[in-house]
Amino acid sequence: MNYRRALLSGVILWICVALTFFILEHTPIVKDSLNIQTALICILIVFYSFFGASFYYKKVISTSGLQIGFIMSLTAILLDILIFVPFVEIPKGHSYQDFFSNPLLWILAVLNILTVYFYWKKRFQSK
Repeated sequence: MNYRRALLSGVILWICVALTFFILEHTPIVKDSLNIQTALICILIVFYSFFGASFYYKKVISTSGLQIGFIMSLTAILLDILIFVPFVEIPKGHSYQDFFSNPLLWILAVLNILTVYFYWKKRFQSK
């Protein structure tokens, strides 16, 4: 397993999701609808995870997709703890508890893990 590539894939994933949330919060049509934002993020996370997985597996490393997906999700959550919550959520009046008790976070983490797993399975298990 290449931990550096796995962590970098997680950083890529986190940047994509954070930028998407920022853009959606400033888009006139969807900024007032949390449901639309959630639906869009749930769709886009699949593409972001696919991109992160393709970056990791570019060097033909056959580490399990579950492990890589878990490391990517854990990296993104750690960046949420260190950057997103203190600099974005807390100034809005939210707390760590508000952020981490939101089911969307855990749905996105599971979607990421499953996407990376299926990417790995398709690429390495079908051969």
